[in-house]
Amino acid sequence: MATKVKAKTNTTLNSCLPTTCTCEELWSVSQQFCLKRLSEAVSANSYNFVDSYSIRARRIAGTYARFYLETEENGNSSKKGRFYWMALGAFASKTVACTLEHWTLTSTKHGIVVTASDWFGQGNFWLFQDIAGWHHYYSKFGSRVFFNCMDKRNTNTLVPEIKLAIDKADWAAESLPKINNLRSNEFIKKGFDEVKKFENARLKNNKLKAQYQNVLIIAEHEQGKILQPLIYEGWRNRREIDSMGMFSWLAPDVALFFTSDCSTNTERYISHAPEGTVVYDYDSRMTWINQVAKKFHGLMQTETTYMEIQLRTMAGWYNKADRWVNFN
Repeated sequence: MATKVKAKTNTTLNSCLPTTCTCEELWSVSQQFCLKRLSEAVSANSYNFVDSYSIRARRIAGTYARFYLETEENGNSSKKGRFYWMALGAFASKTVACTLEHWTLTSTKHGIVVTASDWFGQGNFWLFQDIAGWHHYYSKFGSRVFFNCMDKRNTNTLVPEIKLAIDKADWAAESLPKINNLRSNEFIKKGFDEVKKFENARLKNNKLKAQYQNVLIIAEHEQGKILQPLIYEGWRNRREIDSMGMFSWLAPDVALFFTSDCSTNTERYISHAPEGTVVYDYDSRMTWINQVAKKFHGLMQTETTYMEIQLRTMAGWYNKADRWVNFN
């Protein structure tokens, strides 16, 4: 497992518009956004990555929530709801933050099982670099440019300053080849087709159908194309997950809480992993995630006000200050 490096995310891009820049340059703008969101300024146009993995996860949750709420830069309130997976992603990244803040992962440098905090942090960091980039690009440059340029995304063809920054990011050398240098795939195309369907739909039922399909398809992308090859295929990570099962009386619960807090006693806001779920097995994990998606979709319809309040709370974390004590 690579050690964490305080790499500079030195980035300066001139104003870039679809009429004046190449697809690769436009992708560099979106990648710059992803890098800066997990960084803090140290001088003009120079940044260090946030040190704490859990603060990164909270910033990620905040950014996902902002994309859903259309309060992120380039957001469009008239299209709120199109980035549906981002709402679910906010709850998921908050869960990662809570897991990283659990005492078993903060009581020692790497927690009770050697490197668990590392691979939690690694998966969340690179999933964000991937999925936030797609959403930022679509939001900033629009549907037509997005679909025209989606096949041109590749970390190897970013402008030199951004390529240097991402190559210096934590775990980059081992991570980028495993996730195909953030290139497109069939799930991204289908997932954003549903975004476009939502934007064009006039009937509420058609909008709801597009939202639910977006959640399911993007979930397949993030679980199958990013997290599975990135962290769940590693024999050491699998061993550690098994070890956490052995110490289940100490380890965090395998559950997703639909609240901005780390836990709740209200069962309707909890999705527990089914008994026998093997977290590192894709099919087993997806069985649970499909249940999560169904519960999430139901709550978004029946408890809209509650869910919006939770998302708005998390949205406030997007620039959360780094911890002065580094537990990682």
